[in-house]
Amino acid sequence: MDISVSHSGTTSTAISDTTDFCVVCGDKAIGKHYGAVACNGCKGFFRRSVWQNLQYTCRFSKQCNIDKDHRNACRYCRFQKCLADGMKPEAIQNERDRIGSTKRSRKRSLPAHLQPTSTSGDGNSDSDDAPSSARIERRYSEDEATTAASRRLVEMIVDIESRLQGNQNINNILGGERQENNSRQRSISLMIGWANLLHPIPELPFADKVLLLKHCSPAFSLLHTVQRSLPSTHIVLPNDTVLTLTPFHYPDLVAIVSRILDELLTPLRRINVEKAEVSALKALVLLHPDVTGLTIVSREKLREARDGVLRALFTYLKQILSPGDTSVRLSNLLLIIPSLYSIAQTLAQNNQLGVIFGLTDQTSPSNKHVTVMTDCIDEHQDVKEDLNNMSKDNNNVLFTKTPTLLTNLIANQAISTHDNLQTTATITNPVTLPLHT
Repeated sequence: MDISVSHSGTTSTAISDTTDFCVVCGDKAIGKHYGAVACNGCKGFFRRSVWQNLQYTCRFSKQCNIDKDHRNACRYCRFQKCLADGMKPEAIQNERDRIGSTKRSRKRSLPAHLQPTSTSGDGNSDSDDAPSSARIERRYSEDEATTAASRRLVEMIVDIESRLQGNQNINNILGGERQENNSRQRSISLMIGWANLLHPIPELPFADKVLLLKHCSPAFSLLHTVQRSLPSTHIVLPNDTVLTLTPFHYPDLVAIVSRILDELLTPLRRINVEKAEVSALKALVLLHPDVTGLTIVSREKLREARDGVLRALFTYLKQILSPGDTSVRLSNLLLIIPSLYSIAQTLAQNNQLGVIFGLTDQTSPSNKHVTVMTDCIDEHQDVKEDLNNMSKDNNNVLFTKTPTLLTNLIANQAISTHDNLQTTATITNPVTLPLHT
């Protein structure tokens, strides 16, 4: 038998478990918070949303299902449900005011000799509260600094994506109409654009850059294709065509598309992945310290940068989710990376599939996504200089370097080209695919 408090404020005895569950998501509640019975997750979500004045948008019809298993899928609908179920933003403001008032009144009530000071003192104070407060304030300042640094790192990563997406006309990067119709060159160009701007890749030795980009290229290109396909019901290829399957297409194609849908697109759609999270995944794909042949120094630089991105992503998620939800969401995001590499490797090893997804060259007898770029290190000094000069501009605005670098690599056959891949000017026409006979 439970003792419950009704909305009218009267106390009643009832055999009911209604008040034990969150009115927002149905999870087990921990009491009444901000005007409604809520679980710890929804309580924290609502408080952070109001304190930080966060603005959300719904990608669907603003009628998303909010329950224990799907409460993180749409923050807009979750916040609206918090409001609809009785959680009051003014209660949070009142809570902040009370906390601030309590701190001020406590400080005023202390005798002068017990007031906390900026010096360490002689250690004769009778109050244990002052050093405790100093420790708390110091820890809070450190946490604030860490959070701010992580937020800046996430913003810088998102800015890389925004700069490259801002070049809507791909000619600005590729430098020619002929290359614009080349899926593979689009993928390579985008990867080089990221490498130009992502620390510490520009500072790596040339040979290490070649090894790193060669290793990461298929997974990076596939992730970009997945990102572009998220809002669509189909797979959008790098050349802006739509991949439309029928039962008559050959089994390898059907199998790989099924894997892309099941292992990549569906999990990311289920958690309603955000732009910042996809950008962080792209950075993690490129910051791969375990590529065979890298120097020890380069490995350490990449590992340190990768760990920084992981910490920043965790801090970013922690600001908007409860601790438990943060760990689950981060795990779901990181589980995408092994599938990316596995599927990309399968695509790169099959020349027909690789051409369709822009990972291999149509005319290349080998199925590699990039030919051995080290062949042109000593033979073509201009390519080496371009790669070694990547991202040395203080402002990190490096698009002027990209066409030169790309042109040199293509001219020296470090990146081979293909001209016969069918493309369309719009996103409405399907690409021609091989049929199963």
